[in-house]
Amino acid sequence: MSEDRTTPYWAEDPYWVEALERFVQAREAGTQIITIDLNAIEESLFNGDGPAYRLMEAMASVQEHEGYDGYRGAPRLVLALLQHLKESRPNR
Repeated sequence: MSEDRTTPYWAEDPYWVEALERFVQAREAGTQIITIDLNAIEESLFNGDGPAYRLMEAMASVQEHEGYDGYRGAPRLVLALLQHLKESRPNR
């Protein structure tokens, strides 16, 4: 028998909501290009609490909570992820 569990909804997680807000503010201010530090993201992507694993859980919440609404959270999460990757700094 499968375990009945609910994935926390991404739109209630400040990690995603605040990054999306920063992305929207940057776009409204005219930002057209994002620069990503590849060294910084390589370090953070493999972290168990890093953006890749958090995105996987957030996308699961989109599928679980938004099926009725066309999965509108998916593109928003990608934009928030871009913001997080842009803000990544290498651990030193």
